[in-house]
Amino acid sequence: MPPRITIVTPSLNQAAFLERTIRSVLDQDYPELEYLVFDGGSTDGSVEILRRYGDRIAYWESVPDRGQSHAVNKGFKRAMGEIVGWINSDDYYMPGALATAAAAFEANRGAEWVCGACRYLNADGSLDAIRRPHLPRGPRAAWAFEPWYVPQASSFWHRAALDRVGGLREDLHYAMDAEFGLRVALSGVLPIVVEKELAVRAHHELAKSQDPSRWAHEYARIRAELGARFTASERLAGFCFRAAQRLQAYARELGAPAIGSTSSSRSSG
Repeated sequence: MPPRITIVTPSLNQAAFLERTIRSVLDQDYPELEYLVFDGGSTDGSVEILRRYGDRIAYWESVPDRGQSHAVNKGFKRAMGEIVGWINSDDYYMPGALATAAAAFEANRGAEWVCGACRYLNADGSLDAIRRPHLPRGPRAAWAFEPWYVPQASSFWHRAALDRVGGLREDLHYAMDAEFGLRVALSGVLPIVVEKELAVRAHHELAKSQDPSRWAHEYARIRAELGARFTASERLAGFCFRAAQRLQAYARELGAPAIGSTSSSRSSG
């Protein structure tokens, strides 16, 4: 029997996108699915959509909450699945996403995080980019500063990871997924990466991500908080790694050989 998967969808006044999200979950036809939807008290027709699919959703509610992170946390706490995913109400899954995630967990016993690629669409439906997971490098103290990317929409976690690190920080409203990913990674868990596209994120004018400055402001706070938790030697190792990365980038801009590389003119004898 395949592992049970719980999918959590937080939503607030997203009726324009909600049904597409719901269908993308239910149409997976995954045999061991628990689907939970936590609506924050929408007034735009979302409740009518939820009622229409109510017999196929394990649990849904529409009551005021403390924000997106609180809604997701309510789902995490209620989830009965061995594997848990979180898909926002304006994102959606690609066909076969849940079966692919389950197969990756089955093939990598002991894995606590599986992630695939994520397709990003422009508001008109045209392709913006296909973003594949890019794992962190270097010492742990550099991870909050160096660019790495694991898309939340195409991520799935084992229950053990959630039990160990806890849920989302409810004081964050824009960078909570990045902070959660960092917390899981710093606990010693990096994702098993699958090549397939598992989810789609669509840009639209109502999306919170349309204002990147708010995300940047929260992430700067996350960096500062994390930096204070490392030892002096860890911070030094992180600083040295970041400095080396900057020198590498500068050397590439100048067209010079990368630091530490072997010159092509070196004798083989």
